[in-house]
Amino acid sequence: MAVVAFAGRKVGGIGVAFKKGLQCREIQSFSLPELPYEYSALEPVISGEIMSLHHQKHHQAYVTNYNKALEQLEEASAKLNAEAIVSLQSAINFNGGGHINHSIFWKNLAPVKEVVSHRKVPWQRQSIPSLGL
Repeated sequence: MAVVAFAGRKVGGIGVAFKKGLQCREIQSFSLPELPYEYSALEPVISGEIMSLHHQKHHQAYVTNYNKALEQLEEASAKLNAEAIVSLQSAINFNGGGHINHSIFWKNLAPVKEVVSHRKVPWQRQSIPSLGL
């Protein structure tokens, strides 16, 4: 969000000007993406329980907090509260970044059967000669 900062009323000791009739874009609400595979699809490498917890709790927390911060930003913008707008930036960056990073993370994972069909994966050997296994 751009704020014109050269003249205007003081907000929290900071001189900030807002143009009359400035229209803000309507905020978008984000949701937890569906996984392209079952939680158990990555076993035995990653347990289904860990995948479920990571997706449904951890990633969901980023989405929930991102949406909350965006709603607060919309309210602060409507009230022309520059101090609140600036203070919300860290929450928006942190939670929005967490949501984006996790959305990419889920797409980068693939069930073992899909990986094996595309390329040989060295760690899936039946035996490890150097360890006598």
